[in-house]
Amino acid sequence: WLTDIHRQTERLTGLTNDLIYLSRMEEEQPPLQVIEFPLSDVAEEMALPFLAPAKSQEKELTLHIQPMLSFTGDEKAIRQLISILLDNALKYSPAGGHLELRLEKQGRNILLTMTNTTIQPVEEDKLSHLFDRFYRSDQSRNSQTGGYGLGLSIARSIVLAHKGKIRAESRDGMTLSVTVSFPD
Repeated sequence: WLTDIHRQTERLTGLTNDLIYLSRMEEEQPPLQVIEFPLSDVAEEMALPFLAPAKSQEKELTLHIQPMLSFTGDEKAIRQLISILLDNALKYSPAGGHLELRLEKQGRNILLTMTNTTIQPVEEDKLSHLFDRFYRSDQSRNSQTGGYGLGLSIARSIVLAHKGKIRAESRDGMTLSVTVSFPD
């Protein structure tokens, strides 16, 4: 029982911390710790810990990271953003699924795209809700995947604080792409 109580306490602490972070990002607009940092290196560093879990879950994670890209922003927040995108893609892709993290410069923008095959078909009308607090597209998977439906909401707050844009799309109904665009 003590182990279960400890586990539930950790989950509630995580939920509370996520809600506090999200509230601060959306209401207070705290000042970002803005520095120039090597975004390409950060993206690769954040993706590496996801390679082994992807392989053990029989999923293929590929990285297409344009080298030498730098970005001026809050490095800690950008690290959290990348982690959220990778974590969601890993949670919601099936065994045998494909995941791709892409970072590239296009014109005056830096694009960060996380694409993954999905366990269930992606419904176009639900894409706009993916960034809502507590939204879960498949309510039946809550206990299996963990989390509270706050990750993409936090991701959106981080992107907006950096004057960027975030969108979700599905070209074929069986893949999900979340694209972040930052002005350079």
